[in-house]
Amino acid sequence: MKKTENTLFRLLAAVIAGLGILSILIVCLVKYVPSGKHMSAEDYFGTLGENEAAVIVQDHMAQERALILDGSVYLDYTLVQRELNPRFHWDASVGLLLFTTAEQIFEFAPDSAAYTVDGESFDAGYEILKTTSAGMFLSANFLQQYSDLRCEVFDGPPRVMVTFGTTEIRAVQMRRDSAVRYQGGIKSPILTTVESGTQVTVLDQMKKWSQIVTPDGYIGYVKNRCLKGSVSTVVTETYYHSEYPSIHQEGRVNLVWHQIDYPGMNAELEEDIAAMSGVNVISPTWYFLSDNAGNIESFADASYVERAHAAGLQVWALISNFSENVSTTALLASRQARQTVQNYLVGQALELGFDGINIDFEGIAQEAGYDYAQFMRELSILCRKNQIVLSVDVPVPMDFSRHYHRDELGAVCDYVMVMGYDEHYAGSDIVGSVASMDFEITGIENMLTEMPKEKLISGIPFYSRLWYTQTLEDGTQQVTSEAVSMKYAEQLLAENGVTPVYDESTGQQYAEWTDAEGRFCQIWLEDDSSIAQRAALVSQYDLGGIAAWVLGNEKDSVWQVIQDNIGQTTQ
Repeated sequence: MKKTENTLFRLLAAVIAGLGILSILIVCLVKYVPSGKHMSAEDYFGTLGENEAAVIVQDHMAQERALILDGSVYLDYTLVQRELNPRFHWDASVGLLLFTTAEQIFEFAPDSAAYTVDGESFDAGYEILKTTSAGMFLSANFLQQYSDLRCEVFDGPPRVMVTFGTTEIRAVQMRRDSAVRYQGGIKSPILTTVESGTQVTVLDQMKKWSQIVTPDGYIGYVKNRCLKGSVSTVVTETYYHSEYPSIHQEGRVNLVWHQIDYPGMNAELEEDIAAMSGVNVISPTWYFLSDNAGNIESFADASYVERAHAAGLQVWALISNFSENVSTTALLASRQARQTVQNYLVGQALELGFDGINIDFEGIAQEAGYDYAQFMRELSILCRKNQIVLSVDVPVPMDFSRHYHRDELGAVCDYVMVMGYDEHYAGSDIVGSVASMDFEITGIENMLTEMPKEKLISGIPFYSRLWYTQTLEDGTQQVTSEAVSMKYAEQLLAENGVTPVYDESTGQQYAEWTDAEGRFCQIWLEDDSSIAQRAALVSQYDLGGIAAWVLGNEKDSVWQVIQDNIGQTTQ
């Protein structure tokens, strides 16, 4: 009996051990054996309608679809404008697609093979712009003629792969036949397989896995050990896109804005510039948008131009959009209104003889971004043909102003002024400097990622902001401020017996006191020292120049400070 029990015990122990080993094998199988499951093309690319194709743009799958009609590819207009070529611009005000080069504007009507260039008609032999219930689609064939990109079409499922011609890529070869997985892990489903020797593009490399793009448009992951070699490649362009020639003066621009509040102020030019030296461009604030049709109020004066030229100054007339009667969004959306403004400004330059136009449109709404860029493209053609310098003022780059399309402005304009001030501004309840040094430096460095250094002009303030913090009867604190000139700021400090101290965080002199009304006063000073630091950035970053807001707020000494620090251009 005992022997039988021992036998059963050993048998039971063996079964339990076997089950344990089996469990371990199952765990290992689950954990370490690669999944052979495939992701369906429909799951990966999404459901495609009739004549639709998925679109892979360089390193990602676009949300928009393409159309394949009679063997020809048409790309969604929204995708084209957002990622491929923003110079194709749908103008709803005239029902036409516009394409703007350095010298011409192409006009395309929907569902037509005909198009016009500067009023002359042509026939493409195929419809360039197709319209469907899903939206507007632009012929890839025509797009490739005027854009540095290529389109390849693949079947099963239908998809279009769009690649840019000048992007540097990391190209490697497959060491062996490999599965490309949806995510980096052996349990992730398989998208496709690539054969040994196939060249793929590496987007990202991690410890064990790399994200790649296959030649036929799949974006997925392979093990690093499946790759061999690595080379950075710049793919040859198939089309050399139209350059926008620029007008650049010899040496750096040293500009000052001249605020003209009424026509009679033009007569004060000589008095206002009497102590000025080193400046080679003056920009009077002459023009103001007055309605949504593009009509303009003017304080311009031909004799001002003559006298400025006699003093050795170029004149770049400024136009602003600060009227409460103007919706800049509505104006920019209208081709007729845009042309009214453009033709008027260029006509004024030719009639009065001034040298340049300075566009100061601020507070551009998100939805007006593309229209704003189109306005500048169109104006650049007229300026280029008439040898008029075109410059534009833009705020320091922030995420919320990305829609200004600064890179496009840098391409089509001769100069771009970054307004390196209003870090803290009128109406703000946050007290601080008008322009700390970090604010200035960050603004310049971010701008240089979007445009050539020789086109960038650093805009600096000639004013400080005096802040008042006052406790009201209900116990709340009220913050107000006013802009003050350099001379007045010095006077305030003297009157209140205050000696400023250097503020390391802003790179400026700082002062505070309580005034006769019981208000706590704070000011970060613009003075010779702060101006010197700002001007030195122009030389340090080899910029196109400097611009100061505004004439009359400065001390006489700053002119020499600027000259001593901006240096001579190396271009």
